Amino acid sequence: MPQSNKYVELIERIIRLCDEVIEKNIDPFIVDVKENLEKLREGLFEMDEKILVMNMAALLKLIYVILLQQEDVKKRASRLYLDPFLMEVRLMGLDKEKIAEAFIKAFRPIAENEQATMSIMRTAYGYWANLREYRLPEAQEASMPNALNTIREILEVEEADFENEMEKILEEIGQEPVEYYDLIKRDGEEKKVLRALALSFLMTRGLVSIMQDPISEKVWVFKTTPKNIDKHSVALSI
Repeated sequence: MPQSNKYVELIERIIRLCDEVIEKNIDPFIVDVKENLEKLREGLFEMDEKILVMNMAALLKLIYVILLQQEDVKKRASRLYLDPFLMEVRLMGLDKEKIAEAFIKAFRPIAENEQATMSIMRTAYGYWANLREYRLPEAQEASMPNALNTIREILEVEEADFENEMEKILEEIGQEPVEYYDLIKRDGEEKKVLRALALSFLMTRGLVSIMQDPISEKVWVFKTTPKNIDKHSVALSI
């Protein structure tokens, strides 16, 4: 019967696949056991004695493949798990030089310390300027162009002039704390943003720091040194 012939061919394919896995010691998970069992079940109603024997042979092959899959899972799990006590014993048996050597080979630092520069600021400005082609919320449409123009004017300042501005601010701070908003407004409103930016660069370098009075909410700026500063980020409005 044509249908029986197709079923026999199916059984033979399953047996060949299982034999290949068993004999060649390849990945047993290339055999989809569940799918093949469902295919074997489809022809049960029309089996004669000969086909029944073939079906049993295919079933035994699949059972053996399941055992191989189980062993493979155990091996993979054992490679992933290492008993903490055994690890401690092995470490205690190593000398310091070998532990240091193993650490150096395995060490992959992922931390990065990046300082703000005028180049980075120009890159950021380019990003925000390109966003102007998209529609902004109505509340921001009027203020955004003015803010970008102000930033563009600051970024056009030469590096040397910007360094001079930082030195000037550092001298103005002196030895006593100075109120933040009084400091950035000393040269008028038109230079307020430039001075605030220069002051932030001084903070990044660890040359100045700030503290806030929790009662009066005033922000004070004072001199420090890179060694003594506990670096942290603070957002201040201008």
